[in-house]
Amino acid sequence: MTQMLNLQETDLVASGVQRAVYLHPEDHDKLVKVLLPLPVTAGRSGFGNFMEKHFPLTRVRHIRKEYTEYLRLMLSNQDPTFRPPITHMYGFANTQLGLGCVTERVTTKGGALAKTLDSLVKNQGMTPRNLDLLNDTINRLYQLNVRASDLTPKNLVFGCRNGGPKECVLVDGFGDIHAIPVRSMANWSNRLGLDDSCKRMAKRTGLLWNNKTREFSQPS
Repeated sequence: MTQMLNLQETDLVASGVQRAVYLHPEDHDKLVKVLLPLPVTAGRSGFGNFMEKHFPLTRVRHIRKEYTEYLRLMLSNQDPTFRPPITHMYGFANTQLGLGCVTERVTTKGGALAKTLDSLVKNQGMTPRNLDLLNDTINRLYQLNVRASDLTPKNLVFGCRNGGPKECVLVDGFGDIHAIPVRSMANWSNRLGLDDSCKRMAKRTGLLWNNKTREFSQPS
């Protein structure tokens, strides 16, 4: 039997509506995402609570969609030099808090957790280098037709993976999680969805979005 991972409260790095993210207790290059207990997610909308109560499988739908998109992307790009714009996913592990999803950890050169786009625009501002990295990732999301249903400033981080160069990485929010999977129906419909996500992200960050060139820029 696989050894159970013991996740410590001190290793909690983020907590969303449905999942909490912990540092992997045995591997510095990985994180572990676990579902929060149902009572903790009671602050969601009435519809969300109704669906989770009467249709329990909706609680794991996001995870299934996330892995489906990761597998689609990696199986379609098997070149060993391929650099995905999303984090690698490494399967599941038992933890004392329930089943955990093991995923890649993006860090600074010093080993700390990478900063999110949200944090950079609020506290430090966007440097030209970080803007180039952001646009590089956005460009690859379009080129690879990545289904990114929750493309937000909090899900994009700037850092290094396994000692590699600095880059911008989508660490969460990929996969077609919508009730009607419009983005998965065709590449053109997914690109329209990405257009809409980038427009909304521009409003949240104060950056400018050019829908023709599909690039962000700094306001003059």
